[in-house]
Amino acid sequence: MLSFCESAKTQDAEFSQFLNNPLYLNPAFAGVGIGPRFIANFRNQWPSINNAYTTYTISYDQDIEKINGGIGLSAFSDKQGSGLYSHLQFTGFYSYQFKMNKLYALKLGISSSYAQKNINYDQFIFTDMIDPNSVTVTQSTNESTPSFQSKNYVDFAAGFLVYSKKLFFGVGVKHLSQPNISFYDGEKSTLPVRVALHFGYEFKKNKRSKSFFAPNFLLIQQGRFRQLNGGVMAGTGVLIAGLNYRYTVNNPDAFILIFGIKNGVFKSAYSYDITTSGLSGKSGGAHEISLAINLGDQKSAQKKRRLKRYTECPDIL
Repeated sequence: MLSFCESAKTQDAEFSQFLNNPLYLNPAFAGVGIGPRFIANFRNQWPSINNAYTTYTISYDQDIEKINGGIGLSAFSDKQGSGLYSHLQFTGFYSYQFKMNKLYALKLGISSSYAQKNINYDQFIFTDMIDPNSVTVTQSTNESTPSFQSKNYVDFAAGFLVYSKKLFFGVGVKHLSQPNISFYDGEKSTLPVRVALHFGYEFKKNKRSKSFFAPNFLLIQQGRFRQLNGGVMAGTGVLIAGLNYRYTVNNPDAFILIFGIKNGVFKSAYSYDITTSGLSGKSGGAHEISLAINLGDQKSAQKKRRLKRYTECPDIL
């Protein structure tokens, strides 16, 4: 069937806990949590289909008063089909802050990445390799061999973020240079631009309340791919929970259940995707874990922020 297709398209790796992986979402988030902030994320999508997608990220970011902005670093690893296709990326971030008034701030962010994509071509199985009588691999393929099995490239992203203690709104744009990721010499396969628009608002009884209720949404456009995430996060005491729904055009995808804790500088959450598409009952859903340590949430750091009148961000970030 694929031989009748002129092209095949895919999209960037997906994270259900997008608010717990802020630098991956938008470079303007660098330093928004004051920090230093350290975050680790792991996602295992569709584990019942031979570990279809396993993805890891680790990141660091913090605000630096002398440059009136934030910096950050991240490492990203994604493996598909138990390593048949893999992606490794290292990224540096910088953001600059404009204080709009006593309550709101605007951040402009940029990032630069060095990335490598790899294929394990010797493990690929094409239809012309399969004997139709025995349904076993009996011969070599007539497909053209890639010029190389590793592709290196540089990539860039930018974004803006408007935020206050209760609200955040922003847009992150990835793959501004649209790098060529083809494994064949002389051929071109550009990585399409990815635009992510995100919004959230946090409701509280009063300033001292530890309970909150925060609706949020995320809209992503990349090539022909379009996705909408909508839902709510809530917390009381050290407990946090959320319910989201991810919908892609013509393909309702999954309900997302999120549970976690936030206590002082530490935050951790687990989420499970309940698949509602045609893969329901076959994929095994998706498991995701996030761990974060934000030293900016120490009591001494909070006092310093109040004295210097830093713009606070919502608790869900």
